[in-house]
This record gives sequence, structure tokens and C-alpha cells, in this order.
Amino acid sequence: MDPLKLSLEELLYVRLGHFFDQLNGQAVPGIYQVLLEQVDRAVLRQALERFDGQVGAAAKFLGVDRNTFARKAKRLRVKAPRARARPSHRVES
Repeated sequence: MDPLKLSLEELLYVRLGHFFDQLNGQAVPGIYQVLLEQVDRAVLRQALERFDGQVGAAAKFLGVDRNTFARKAKRLRVKAPRARARPSHRVES
């Protein structure tokens, strides 16, 4: 099975199956909410990384309101990635 050829839904299905297997039938309180928060967190992190931490651009990319994005990121404790070092374009004299 090539994970690159699976749809996102199928990939999640397979990975969740492995995760549930690791639980070995043990109940986890609030697991559904925990899983939803994990997916939300991953989506927000990816969007922020792709737009160098620019909340407005990340929100627009995901098709959500900037304030909603920021509020959700704060609630889930998702922080913008550190700015990447950019080469200096100063001309030395």
C-alpha cells in the first residue's frame, strides 16, 4: 500500500486503525474530541507553516475567517512557526 496514492480519508482511516490497535481495547475518555482537536491542530500548523506564520494568509487559504482561525489557534495552543532566516540583501559599501 503506497500512502501517496491513498486519499486523505483513507490515509487517516489506516493510521487511526493502527492507533486504535495500540490502545488494545482500552477506553480513553473523550477520545473523539481529542482526535478532532489533533486534526484541527495539524491543519492549522500546516497552514501557518506554508504562509510563514501569517494568520490572515493561512486563514484565507483554508477558507475561514481570520478571527476564527486566530481564536481556534489560541484555544488549541498552535503558535506561528519562527520566521525563517532570510538572506540579507543589503549592499555593503
